[in-house]
Amino acid sequence: MKKTTWLMWILFTAVSMGLRLWQTLAGYEDSGLAKADFLPGILLPAVLLAATVFLALSARGLPNRRTEGQRLGVDFRFADNMPAVFCAVTGSFLVMLGGGLFAVSAAGSLMRLLPALLVVLSGGCALYMAFALYRENDPQGLALLVPICALIVLLVYVYRTNASDPVLMRSYIETLAVAALTASTTLRAAFYYGGSNPRRYVPVSALSALLSLTAAAEGGSLAYAALFVGYAAIELSYLAAANFSTQG
Repeated sequence: MKKTTWLMWILFTAVSMGLRLWQTLAGYEDSGLAKADFLPGILLPAVLLAATVFLALSARGLPNRRTEGQRLGVDFRFADNMPAVFCAVTGSFLVMLGGGLFAVSAAGSLMRLLPALLVVLSGGCALYMAFALYRENDPQGLALLVPICALIVLLVYVYRTNASDPVLMRSYIETLAVAALTASTTLRAAFYYGGSNPRRYVPVSALSALLSLTAAAEGGSLAYAALFVGYAAIELSYLAAANFSTQG
């Protein structure tokens, strides 16, 4: 992304996180219902919509759909790119930490244990991908598919867990974040398997990182905070490593 796009992304993210934290702290009645006409609750969807439109428009100059595969190591340069490597490694360990804490709290529940274990495995796959790309080795495609499966299972779990909550305001950011991460991870895998689309991938990846950090700002459990910050760091690592002008 261009410097101006990064700056705007930081601005949108900071505002979204602040609004979400404000809403979490003061946006609900004692009964648990959302306060009517609460300003952060009104502004946050507007900010997210503005961020989505801006990111989509800023990606118009990027290449469109391409059919050739094996472009992951060409379009994302991790070698000698320490900010990207740092974000990828840190994010991978945070995802594994979040999944591990989630597994510990599962207390024998298969519904909670399965997504937790898959999340830990996806963090390991992300770590493997970071080192493979840093060393300019050909990665195994399976390491790109496991995180997609983990996020799909996590999305189902998050949706089912929050389905009984009558206050949609309390859970919609979390659900949107996991859905966006699933879409971004799938689009990233296309750079390996063929059908890559930088013009679509970049805004989806940037938006998923924004939503993940906004979800982490809710101040919920340590497991979810580590999970969302970790996934956001992984998305940012690939955005920092992106070099779509390369034709190799």
